[in-house]
Amino acid sequence: MALVEFPYGKEAVSIRLPDRNLIGVLAGPPVPRVDLDEAFDRAWQAPIGVENPAGIIRPGEKAVFIVTDHTRPTPTQRVFPLLWERIREHARPEDVTILVATGTHRSPTEEEIAQLLGALRHEFEVAIHDCDRDLVTVGTSSRGTPILIDRRVVEADRVVTLGHIGIHYYAGYSGGRKNVLPGVAGRATIEANHAQLADPRCEGCVYAGNPISEEMIEAARLVGVDYIVDVVLDAQGEVVRVVVGDVEEAHAAGRRFWDSLFQVPLTERADVVVVSAGGHPYDINLYQAYKGLYNAARAVKDGGMILWIAACPDGVGHSVFSDWMLGCRHGPDEVFDTLRREGFKLGGHKAVYLAKDLQRTEIHLLSQIEEERVRRFFLRPVGDPNEIVKIARERFGSTFRILAMPSGEATFPVQEGRGPS
Repeated sequence: MALVEFPYGKEAVSIRLPDRNLIGVLAGPPVPRVDLDEAFDRAWQAPIGVENPAGIIRPGEKAVFIVTDHTRPTPTQRVFPLLWERIREHARPEDVTILVATGTHRSPTEEEIAQLLGALRHEFEVAIHDCDRDLVTVGTSSRGTPILIDRRVVEADRVVTLGHIGIHYYAGYSGGRKNVLPGVAGRATIEANHAQLADPRCEGCVYAGNPISEEMIEAARLVGVDYIVDVVLDAQGEVVRVVVGDVEEAHAAGRRFWDSLFQVPLTERADVVVVSAGGHPYDINLYQAYKGLYNAARAVKDGGMILWIAACPDGVGHSVFSDWMLGCRHGPDEVFDTLRREGFKLGGHKAVYLAKDLQRTEIHLLSQIEEERVRRFFLRPVGDPNEIVKIARERFGSTFRILAMPSGEATFPVQEGRGPS
């Protein structure tokens, strides 16, 4: 038996998987740890697509630094001080606003702000974006979407974003332009942008030609992002690369590095995939944890089974996602009727993705969500994750094939001979 550990919230669960059935543990290659200070300095000394980022902000200019929120793993309280020590000669603390990019997420609690920013919250003005208030239209995208942006960003003299680069299952990748749209955009803009997700080009690791991503790029250009500071994290959440520079060129370099780590060849699809959403904060709620399930679905056979490991201490995490799923009385396919009746709604899109997964696979969930609520989502609640082996044997016979994905949020299976969808 192979004992495989899967992150679960801030802890982990261990599952014994029979060697003769185990295809393998799907993960990227080992990544040498780097010293964050050294990695940042290398990136700062060799910015991509911009010259001398230290001199971009001039004395007296108002600067907004857009940072990711509590649902994202960017180590802001470690990265921002490295940035600040390199620009402090040109910027005064009283001219700086750290703006937390929540998109349509709930505002972080005081405890979450403390975890996100540490002592920074006492040294600079900290503001929380609200997608329904104090917005300014900065232009219209080539697809006709009005681009509404947080007034503090629009009125700033300089805009810098701090984020992390990873897979995003319909925008292609996180980081870069996503700090602007959806990060500090208005709800109507976000919903119009995300309404394009039915386009087959809106897939994980698809960037060029992805209409959602392209509109995000336009929004960042309309805002006038001066430069980005993005990190690539390993499966344990440690920084392994820093990129500094132009919102497109620096992000492209980060994407290439991410691909080299996390696009993992898949030799065969499995009857059963055991996947962790990646632990905290990736599994803070079911809505956020879906990214791990999305990746696992690429690795399972039609008619197969997934054990989804996601603590979800905040429950489902999005009211529309919940409403669309709970509105189904007889089966998840009713979500498609809701989509036709109501049109695109942010949150509902994830119900559509989940319904598509449920059309082709049986999904078991280990979480802190009440069992009855889990069943209402047409998922099967699990108490003991080690029971999955017994269930698989009964379902598929003694020769079933099983695959482990301990870092589902950061493992993108690519079938040998095929690129990303």
